[in-house]
Amino acid sequence: MQTAQNWLILLKFDGTRYHGWQVQPNLPTIEKTIELAIQRLTGELVDVNGSGRTDSGVHALNFTANFKIATKNFKTPEKLRKSLNAVLPNDIVVKYVQCVSDEFHARHNAIGKRYRYLIYNSPYHSVFSPNHSWWINKNLDIKRMQEAACLLTGLHDFSAFRSINCSSKNTVKDLREILITKKRLLCSTVQLEFEANSFLQHMVRIITGTLVEIGLRRRKINDLEKVLESGKRKLAGLTAPPHGLYSLKVIYPKGMIDWPKEVVDN
Repeated sequence: MQTAQNWLILLKFDGTRYHGWQVQPNLPTIEKTIELAIQRLTGELVDVNGSGRTDSGVHALNFTANFKIATKNFKTPEKLRKSLNAVLPNDIVVKYVQCVSDEFHARHNAIGKRYRYLIYNSPYHSVFSPNHSWWINKNLDIKRMQEAACLLTGLHDFSAFRSINCSSKNTVKDLREILITKKRLLCSTVQLEFEANSFLQHMVRIITGTLVEIGLRRRKINDLEKVLESGKRKLAGLTAPPHGLYSLKVIYPKGMIDWPKEVVDN
């Protein structure tokens, strides 16, 4: 009996036409598309373990997933990478492949995640990338947003900042950083980055929506403390649209997983 090799892949994808990561009946998803690509190459039916779930329309710059295949046709990780990219659609790219231990799991071994949210803050909409950032046509007060973000960082119960459909039993998360910067790029002028040990469903999008309300002066900064203490979703701000959200980085224990810097940055 052939021993299956456990492979870890680093993915970049445009989530516009997909219903998120996880397989859903009769709907296109990232996970299912990759599983079909592997089946086409190997003839094997495999389960691809993603580092987390993404909502419909959410994108990724560095998303990890692992799977096991028995075939020995791919003697090097680079050959597997090229083969997968040859059969995957153009909106999903395998950036890098490496062999990992049989016990490794892309989600279970992760100790943190980092997301980026892009906002196009301009009087007129973006003609080049309407599905890749949130268009806000009124001026955002970045300093107010940064001041408010400081109140949310640290160890808190984020019950007020999760979807009403979230089933997570642990609502206490360590939000290590919220970085808000103004950068004029193709599809954004404001970038928000969030890093935590893990996130609740819609947590990044709800925090983003709440900070935007503060940036538009529709909400007071001090309101955030009351929102956190209440644990009530209805007291937090709106949920930012999914198409501005990107999975930026999956964090593993030091020395467990390393990616070439030039691959991660591209």
